[in-house]
Amino acid sequence: MSPAQPRQAANTERPRGLHFAVALANSAHPAVEWAGLASAHGDSELGARRVDSADLARAVAEIRAVFAITDNTLAATALNLLMASSDSPGAIVGKEARPRGTELTQLENGRWALRPRTTAEETAAAVYRALTAFAVAEWLAERGRCAWGVCAAETCTNVFVDEGRRTPQRFCSTPCATRTRVAAHRRASSTTVGEARRHAKAASPKGGPAA
Repeated sequence: MSPAQPRQAANTERPRGLHFAVALANSAHPAVEWAGLASAHGDSELGARRVDSADLARAVAEIRAVFAITDNTLAATALNLLMASSDSPGAIVGKEARPRGTELTQLENGRWALRPRTTAEETAAAVYRALTAFAVAEWLAERGRCAWGVCAAETCTNVFVDEGRRTPQRFCSTPCATRTRVAAHRRASSTTVGEARRHAKAASPKGGPAA
C-alpha cells in the first residue's frame, strides 16, 4: 500500500457503499481496521462481523483486482463472477441454497441503502465481497464505464472511485496529483537545463586563440 496519509472523514454520501470498499481496500491492515472503518462509514453492525485475517485479505485482493481493470467488458465479467461466487448475490446464503437477493437497509444515520441480503453468520470477508461487488457493479451500470482506478502516482497503490463527470481521474488524492506534477516539472526543468549546457558546450570554440 502507499505510505500513510492523513485520514479523511468518512463520506457516507453517494456512491453508497463504495467509499467503505475503497477505504478497506487501501488499508494496510484490513482485519485490524475493519470494525473502525465500518463504524466510520455508518454501520457498526457490519463491523461486528467475525474477521478472519487471511480470508479478508483474499477478499480485499479480489476487489483491488477489479479496480485495476479499465476495460468495461472485462470489468463486467469479473464482477459477474464475484456476484456468482458462493459469497456473493445470487448464490448460496449460509446453508440455504437460494438466491441472496437484495434488501433496503436503514443505516445509523437514517439513510436507506440497497444492499445484498446477508446473514448474521457470514464473516467480514463474505459480507465485504458481496457488498463491494454489488456496489461496484451498480456504479459501472450507472456510469457506463470503469469509473475507478489505481492511483497513477509512482509511490502510491491506492484505489479510488472516479466521481467526476469530465476528465477521467488518475490519482487517489490531490496530494498525489500535486507531487506527480511537481516531479514532472522538475524532470522537465532538469532536462531543459542539461540540453542548454550541452548546446553551449558544443557551440564554444574547441581550440585556443590563433597565433
